[in-house]
Amino acid sequence: MTKEVYVCDADIELSKDLEGLRIDRHLVADLSSVMPGRRRKMVDRIEEHASTKLISVMPILVKYYNHDNPRVRSQIRSSLTRLTSSEAGEQALIECMFSKNLKIANTAASILEEKNYSSVNFLSVYRQTKNLIEQAWKGEVFSQDIEELVVDSINTYKEGRFDQGMTNLRMARDLLEDRLEWHSHLRTYMKDVLRLTPILSRSGVQVDSIQDSIRNLASAIPERDYREARALLDLRRQETRLWKQLWSLEEFVAKRVKVKPVAELSILQESDKKLLESFVTTSGRVRESIQGGEAPEALKMVSDFVRDDVSARYLATQGKRISGDDEAAWFTIWSVGLGLLKLVAPVIPNVAEEFYQQYFRDREDSASIHSVPWPEPLSRLNSD
Repeated sequence: MTKEVYVCDADIELSKDLEGLRIDRHLVADLSSVMPGRRRKMVDRIEEHASTKLISVMPILVKYYNHDNPRVRSQIRSSLTRLTSSEAGEQALIECMFSKNLKIANTAASILEEKNYSSVNFLSVYRQTKNLIEQAWKGEVFSQDIEELVVDSINTYKEGRFDQGMTNLRMARDLLEDRLEWHSHLRTYMKDVLRLTPILSRSGVQVDSIQDSIRNLASAIPERDYREARALLDLRRQETRLWKQLWSLEEFVAKRVKVKPVAELSILQESDKKLLESFVTTSGRVRESIQGGEAPEALKMVSDFVRDDVSARYLATQGKRISGDDEAAWFTIWSVGLGLLKLVAPVIPNVAEEFYQQYFRDREDSASIHSVPWPEPLSRLNSD
């Protein structure tokens, strides 16, 4: 099986979908028919099958989106417009951008570009990066870490975070360009040294140590490359994971907490105090990791806190209090929600600012996450 950087789900699903393949085979003939009933039957067939197999129907529609026959083109575009009005339809269209069929990929990108998805540029950078990865495979240059970053970039883009996805993808491309150039120079150097070895040997120079050094250098290349990008890759992956968690939490808070809560600490219940105390403890460990240059580990600790302390413990048991306008619960979850953004702002300022502006700005006096004070009772973090 041919190795691929990213396997398109639309390609996979269509290849094993017999009804989809039958539709593809008869679509042009039926939609170009002079008989309205035959055309209507094909349109109904497409949309009926799309109700259960949307991911495999979408590449068929994209394939014939610009068909020469105006009758076919009109029907296809009408169906595609209806199907992509849903989130699932748009996701299926995005998936088509990564099809092995260049016609489908290019057309999908063009359609999405009109919807302000910055898709044409993203697809171009993806193909550049994919070509570099294929060069790395041929040259036996380590690229697994870069491939992981590319897949993460695509997933980030599919989530609607276009700028971040593009930033990560360009980073993958630039890292691999540098790596390939470094390998090229190194191999040239090794060849030159080995070419000189016979001459040096005839001159009485001991060449065994030179040859051993070259062998050690060659065997160390993959390990060096892996370490070089691992920290960066880990940071990006932790950022992506934490973004999803923060989005889910801040959405929950914003939809239930109607006004900025103000409460006396004396009214807090034991579960509220426990969560706030856990936040203070976690924040201290997070700040130590950040100051020690261990940003990925810092974000992992925040992610674990959101998953275990906030979601699995507090929200799972106290969610009804929040939905029921309990002031103490509102105060607690609001403080933690805002405090988390303050905590991660030094590492991922763009994410922290994005969520602050979206969920807290209209109820806080400060214009930015970087200037808003720590919420009570977390303000003592600033005095540490």
